[in-house]
Amino acid sequence: MEEINKIISNVSNARQRNFFAACLGICLIANFLLALKISATNQKIIMIPGITREMSVDDHGVSRSYLEESALLYTSALLDLTPNTIESKKELVLKHVSKRSIESLKSLKKYFAKTETSYKKFKMSTFFAPKKMHVNAELLEVVVEGMLVSNFGKRGIEEKSVKYKISFDYSAHHLYLKGFVQIKEDKEDE
Repeated sequence: MEEINKIISNVSNARQRNFFAACLGICLIANFLLALKISATNQKIIMIPGITREMSVDDHGVSRSYLEESALLYTSALLDLTPNTIESKKELVLKHVSKRSIESLKSLKKYFAKTETSYKKFKMSTFFAPKKMHVNAELLEVVVEGMLVSNFGKRGIEEKSVKYKISFDYSAHHLYLKGFVQIKEDKEDE
């Protein structure tokens, strides 16, 4: 009887060993196939901290959400300024200006030169709080409306409602800044 129990125990142990060996073999094959698939894939996924929704870039263009986030980044870099931050924000923005449009580069350099002079002269700082965004994904344009708060040293604060149009250029899977202009609305007296 002891020999039968030993044989049953050995068969049971062999079944468990074979079961776990088969599971291990399946896992190894699955990992190998997954590694082959990943190495053959040309898709790149970039995870950026702080991004709360999906953004996509493909051969045909960019998603609305990508345009919105880019517009917010550039409005912050162009409007949230102090005399101490202008130079670093200028470098950030000018790195991402469209190479196809020399006018864009000249316009933004002129904007930063004028801004730097007046901000240092008046010890000024500004902060932009966006309220609404209108995105035209086909034209790669975003109109941002909001409040621009300006501080003049210790003397005064000015708040005004402003609207800016930001246009982009999409080239070689990169979104470049093409234009940044304030939209002035004519207010008629009634």
